[in-house]
Amino acid sequence: MKRLLALLGLCSLLLWGCSVSLPDGTDVQGQAGEMMDSLTEAAEEIAEGSALEEKTEETASDDDTDPEPVRTDEVVMQEAAGAEGDAPEALAGELSDYAYYYTCLSEQEQELYGTILEALRVCASDVPVTVASEEVFDKVFQCVMNDHPEIFYVDGYTFIRYTRGEQLTGNAFSGSYIYDRDEIGKRNEQIEEQAESILDQMPQGMDDYEKVKYIYEYLVANTEYVRGAEDNQNICSVFLGGESVCQGYAKAAQYLFRESGIYSVFVSGRVESGEDHVWNLVRIDGEYYHVDITWGDASYVSGEEDSGFDGKLPEINYEYLCVPDAQLFRTHTIDSIVPIPACSSMEANYYVREGAYFTEPDMDKVSALFEKAYEDQNTYVTLKCADRAVYEEMEKRLVQQQQVFRFLQTSDGTVAYTTNEEQLHLSFWL
Repeated sequence: MKRLLALLGLCSLLLWGCSVSLPDGTDVQGQAGEMMDSLTEAAEEIAEGSALEEKTEETASDDDTDPEPVRTDEVVMQEAAGAEGDAPEALAGELSDYAYYYTCLSEQEQELYGTILEALRVCASDVPVTVASEEVFDKVFQCVMNDHPEIFYVDGYTFIRYTRGEQLTGNAFSGSYIYDRDEIGKRNEQIEEQAESILDQMPQGMDDYEKVKYIYEYLVANTEYVRGAEDNQNICSVFLGGESVCQGYAKAAQYLFRESGIYSVFVSGRVESGEDHVWNLVRIDGEYYHVDITWGDASYVSGEEDSGFDGKLPEINYEYLCVPDAQLFRTHTIDSIVPIPACSSMEANYYVREGAYFTEPDMDKVSALFEKAYEDQNTYVTLKCADRAVYEEMEKRLVQQQQVFRFLQTSDGTVAYTTNEEQLHLSFWL
């Protein structure tokens, strides 16, 4: 039998605010040795003269070491492998309802998508696939992961190419599973219970905008941004730990949007600092909007502990709740493996829906905004201006001329406030 050659590559994906660590040299050598032993055993089952040409592993894990893939029994692997090339119509229909990345693929890529999805759902390993290149496989694998936040237990894959001499005889892949199936089942139950509890608290009769707002507010209020949080690349960090980074926020939001009937898209890109970042799109009344829940934390966005006004900042920054491209692209850039829908509407924008969007200075509208805030027992009021001219006039009247006191139910003659010239909004505490 010809000598086996294995090339092992480790790749890491660093997202905005998401920490990633790779194994040290000793661990990598040990894992490579274990993989070689496994591959040698598999190769002996192939006809004499076969050789393993390449093996590549990708990971986006925060763990210091990469756990071994979970091995399933032969029957399960055969069932998963059998999905390729003949994806069930039921699965295709299911995916068309919510899986945006799936809908952007060619028919052949969709078949491969179905194979990968079914394999990951049962924690299968060594699943045969028919694919021309690893680049195509990697694209489709990422599409599966982007569409399915519920697959929280996968942090990468191993891709294997089998050759006989110079001829390619087959490909296979194994998911990289960070938990065994018992632990996955246990965590699934806990996540489903937590998600059900969150959505049970949602008031009845809400329209799609109100549902998105509810989920936005809930996740900001109940999740703490912690760079080193456990499982911060998946939904466990949010639903089970209450601490996460951008990847955890976006995937948890995607999970809740789907459960509440909101069509959403997981989006990756960069922010103005050049760092990687992820967020969501939502579809409301046929229009798409950006939703960045990580940046909904005002203290996180500002990068400061206080605003200069008794340490106060808005508890929730609504600047990134249902916004169009024109606004988001001031600070964000999309970097996606498939085209992302354009967002051009302002109809479901937070400030428009809440009566806090000003196209001209209007003190009667300001009065109504403050009255509603007191009625709803809010602790602050934020208003947004359509352009700089309106912003400057509103800031002049409300702050410099102190007309804001006409709308405050206070007798001490003081007010805490903050302004944002870049985003053209003003916030006042009640």
